[in-house]
Amino acid sequence: MLFKFQKESYHMTKTHGGYSRTAPSIALALCCMAPCIALARTGAQRAAGTSPLQTVAAAEQSLHNSGIDITGYYQGTLYANVGGGLKRTNVYFSDLAFGANFDLAKLAGIPGAQIDFSIDSRFGGFPQGVNDLTGSSVGFLSGAGPDNRARLTELTFSQKLAGGAFSYVLGRTTLANYFGTSSLYCQFESSLCSNLVPFNWSADSNEPFYPIAVWAGEIEIDPTQRTYMKLGVSESNPSQYGGGGFPWNNGWSFKNATGAFVPVEFGYTTETDGSKMPGRYDAGFYYDSSNFADARYNATGGRLAFTGGSPARDGAQSVVYLQAEQVLWRAGAAKGARRLWGFAAGQFAVEGHAPVASYYQLGAVMQGTFPGRPHDTAGISAAYYVFNQRVTGSLNDVIAANGGTGHMSNTEAVFEVNYGIALEHGITLEPYIDLTLNPDQFLFDVPSPNPNIRHALAVGTRLNFGL
Repeated sequence: MLFKFQKESYHMTKTHGGYSRTAPSIALALCCMAPCIALARTGAQRAAGTSPLQTVAAAEQSLHNSGIDITGYYQGTLYANVGGGLKRTNVYFSDLAFGANFDLAKLAGIPGAQIDFSIDSRFGGFPQGVNDLTGSSVGFLSGAGPDNRARLTELTFSQKLAGGAFSYVLGRTTLANYFGTSSLYCQFESSLCSNLVPFNWSADSNEPFYPIAVWAGEIEIDPTQRTYMKLGVSESNPSQYGGGGFPWNNGWSFKNATGAFVPVEFGYTTETDGSKMPGRYDAGFYYDSSNFADARYNATGGRLAFTGGSPARDGAQSVVYLQAEQVLWRAGAAKGARRLWGFAAGQFAVEGHAPVASYYQLGAVMQGTFPGRPHDTAGISAAYYVFNQRVTGSLNDVIAANGGTGHMSNTEAVFEVNYGIALEHGITLEPYIDLTLNPDQFLFDVPSPNPNIRHALAVGTRLNFGL
């Protein structure tokens, strides 16, 4: 299932050149096959109550028993900006990912060890995503950007020791995918399956987000079944956004690293001990030692929009965050019972001049929406951003320098409602509506921000195929 895959690995999460000719054909074929797969069954399969995809699931189980898990998904997204924003148009973009997890305990007799490998390929639509349609840099769309190419997204060695109480991961990966995570975020097009809105992490640090992998390591200690603490470190390397499909051409070295990204997280969870009303609560902190450029002022104190020059340097940046998720209601005692989850999160800059000064998120996800629809989902979320005054001040300077008037809002809100229709084993179709208030207009070099753009309304649907 896609939901399970993204929750557990956060990779192929968790945004092409080498597959540009074949991948669109695969995507088109999968889209055309979806209704046929859901309806076309042989008489024997009907009698046995199995479908072709359930047969695939059985094959997956056989490989799993031998120590190999094949992972992958295709995600196709139709996105249309129908009101407000910068452009009224629509776009269809695709995300195709595949890989394998190798259980070294079964394959090589190494207790608790595993090798994970994955590749992500993105194609179609606009390589930079759809943010230049709405004018919002924070309304990141899963499956879009940072460019169209195939990427190595993970090549790691991990091991669990002491009965799982101690574990570590080393290799090429995206460290942000291990911190501030929640599978509930996978429900939303305006979020991402890996962590608290990736724009926050990439703006307030130089740590790349999925699918960009750099050298990283993480350790986790679980003092009790319900508590954990983890620490990580990776290179801060924003050059990988546009240059790193695979780690050659200096990709294996630290040549372009700007510093070190160090996250820490402490958490309490009842999600793994059989609780009927599970929940998870955590608090974290991350620090980036990079010397960040100022958004508004140059090295001599002048305003960049008027006098140009090199940006001033503001030193390192650090952020704290809080997360909570809890089952609020359930129907039935079985494992597949219908459940309503609530979640909330906050993120706050504490050092430097991080672009996102504070962030607040609130939402709910229903798993099993109606009797007889145990695999359908529904979600609603609201996110509120408060930007650093130097960011909005720099936009106001650009407006004035270009002879305009007006001021940009220092806050932005994003709302989403969606419904996930389970069509077959591993196939879902998810229509959504996305409303943005006060699009910020500062990520994609808008020549002259327009303070009169106060909203953007988008609609669309997302098609998921998952192994």
